Amino acid sequence: MKRQLIHEIEERYMEYLRDESKFEGSADSISFPENEEEILKIINEMKKSNTQITIQGGKTGIVGCGVPLRGHILNLSNMNRVKEFEKTELGDYLLKVESGITLLDLKKAINKLKNHEELFWPPDPTESSATIGGIASCGARGISSYLYGDTVKYIEGARVVSSDGTIREIRRGDEVITFYGHEKDLLDLYLGGEGMFGIMTELTLRLLPKPLEIWGISFFFENKNDVFDFIGQLKEEVLNVDGASIAALEYMDRATIDGIQGVKEVMTKLKELPDIDSDISSMVYIEIHGMKEEAVEKIAEALMEMAMSFNSDPDRAWAVSGDTEIEKMRIFRHAAAEASNLFIEKKRLEDSRITKLGTDMSLDKECFGSLISKYEADIEAEGLNASIFGHIAGNHLHVNILPGSYDEYKKGYMLLEKWSEEAAKKDGRIITEHGVGKLKKPMFLKSVPKEYIEELRRLKSIYDPNGMWNPGNMFEN
Repeated sequence: MKRQLIHEIEERYMEYLRDESKFEGSADSISFPENEEEILKIINEMKKSNTQITIQGGKTGIVGCGVPLRGHILNLSNMNRVKEFEKTELGDYLLKVESGITLLDLKKAINKLKNHEELFWPPDPTESSATIGGIASCGARGISSYLYGDTVKYIEGARVVSSDGTIREIRRGDEVITFYGHEKDLLDLYLGGEGMFGIMTELTLRLLPKPLEIWGISFFFENKNDVFDFIGQLKEEVLNVDGASIAALEYMDRATIDGIQGVKEVMTKLKELPDIDSDISSMVYIEIHGMKEEAVEKIAEALMEMAMSFNSDPDRAWAVSGDTEIEKMRIFRHAAAEASNLFIEKKRLEDSRITKLGTDMSLDKECFGSLISKYEADIEAEGLNASIFGHIAGNHLHVNILPGSYDEYKKGYMLLEKWSEEAAKKDGRIITEHGVGKLKKPMFLKSVPKEYIEELRRLKSIYDPNGMWNPGNMFEN
């Protein structure tokens, strides 16, 4: 029996019209291809009616990148196979996977590889149901980017289907294009391109040997000035002992902690962790990776002494090691975003115009404490509530506005626009790891030079001349 490829949108497919931002779009049809042959058939069918296509993965995004505005949804979740593993002559470990594989299934597949040492893929967003294609398309990264860097460093190639039906293998270094006056690897046009230039059906990932020792320490502070001073000294220190290094530096304020504790009932793995005392103003989570226990232990001891000098009680600290315990801490960190998403979901029941409002800006040149104080003062001046958490490196903070009404939502949106414009003037990054999508588009267009947008349009016209892919991402098309 011939498999039906294209389905009209009906009640059972309504969940594919939204993502974790709670932004909701519309579409006429949806498909779940299982191979490139089916993708080509779908493309040919959509061309007959000039129907635009939104490429979609696991729907875990928070800016609407994979939310359709119209036309057809091409969901890649059924293209989730592991294709090939090799160790190159240079000693690099490469794993080719289909783009619909989830981060959770990727980890399982890596653990099953026949190799003399354990491996891992360094980009490790805390959302385990995210697809690798989605991670690559919006440039998502995990808390360990402090040590390992951006996701693009760990993607060596992609197999891309264009709107004219051609299929091309693109390897890093194959071709250089000019973008905004700079040379850019063609592969990097697709990585972070939010699906606007073609469908990445396969990705070649670069794996690394997994650290034998992974330790995590959570420090708690009663006084905000203490945590800001602690972070200031952390940024000045170079803690590297015999190959062991700090891999993650994460900040969470009191509102974030309260939000996490408020969702313990629906996130069962959090129940194993104790409640955090009400006199705590903030928390810093630090992860240390290394091959030798002694080296990791020396860094942990140095951190403990430093935290104590800034009045963090060592008896209150959470110190863990091993995959199981580290996973609990990462679930705790992921719950910071989940608590905000659940809050917005409840508010949407009262007013469907409310969607997620969160920053994704990085202002590396600013003082961490001054930046937090600036955000808090602006939030208080508008009479709003918010949670602040994120990566200490680069001052890459996520300020999540928690509106009580649509009027507060509008005030929060205006704050995000204001902060984006201010960040652009200070040479900060407006979008760092979540993408632009549809929700961040207005502030993105206001904050970046017009010449930058024109360059995006120029490349769009070259690689997607008919404007088929992902309408509405970054700019109108």
